[in-house]
Amino acid sequence: MEQHALALKTLGHPERLRILALLSRGELTVSELVQILNLSQPRVTQYIKSLETAGIIERLKEGSWVFSRIRRGNAAISALVATTLETLPHHDPILEADLRRLEDVRAERSIAAEAFFANVANDSGTLGDEYIPKANIENMLRKMAGKGPFENMVDLGTGTGRMLEVFAGRVMRGSGIDNNVHMLKVARHKLAENNYNHIRVRQGDLNATPLESGLADLVTLHQVLHYLDDPQSAIIEAARLLSPEGIMLIADFEAHDQEDFRAEYAHRRLGFEDADIENWLLNAGLALMRVEIIKTQSSRPNVKIWQGAAQTTARKQKA
Repeated sequence: MEQHALALKTLGHPERLRILALLSRGELTVSELVQILNLSQPRVTQYIKSLETAGIIERLKEGSWVFSRIRRGNAAISALVATTLETLPHHDPILEADLRRLEDVRAERSIAAEAFFANVANDSGTLGDEYIPKANIENMLRKMAGKGPFENMVDLGTGTGRMLEVFAGRVMRGSGIDNNVHMLKVARHKLAENNYNHIRVRQGDLNATPLESGLADLVTLHQVLHYLDDPQSAIIEAARLLSPEGIMLIADFEAHDQEDFRAEYAHRRLGFEDADIENWLLNAGLALMRVEIIKTQSSRPNVKIWQGAAQTTARKQKA
């Protein structure tokens, strides 16, 4: 009762409601909220602490950055937050202005990322992954996926199409989605060169792909999530594409604190904890089935592979 009352009291403030509305669109740092809200950093920090104390949001520290996001887990508070968001006025001029500035902030990041990947696609840049044992990762991905054959595979954030190449011999049809035209040009060239006529790539938003629900029995997200504003949204979309018996494979860095990955390689997130991936899978209606770690160099973060599947499939395997 006390927590509920505190949450109600905390939400009864226009600036906190503005923050809540923005965080409903994805995780944001304090500096980004300051930029969008046109408020001082001390004020924004105070509002965030109040929302955190009330159990409405949570903060996640990664290196020198701290992300704020809407908290999940308390059904009563989550319901209250959902109701509050649903009843906010759709055409409020202040909220509309906030959303426009949010899009401006994201557009700035997108332009920087686009330039980075254009350099990579033209071989004038680097992904900073030269130290990664790619063969070990790909072998583990094949092992965790199983022999197949898979009727349909979808690779989200396909880049140059490497995952489609890795599984080309196990899939009847493959689709790669990416929003970067430079990387897709490279992918099309490589796939055509290797005569992979059963595989296609196309431009699209990872959070809202132009593909039908439940079509894929294998969905991969390889070194993608750390570039995204909202990794959970991509996992939810991947789950939408997954068939009832399908498998999702996520390969990415484990949580680390190497800030140079942001400045030099356009990373938005510094890797992920198992708990984050598991919670995002649960929110998407999936279960975390298996986690494998691929060791790299002692001075660099390791890579992890998380396997997700429908919760009914998980229960069957446990039985």
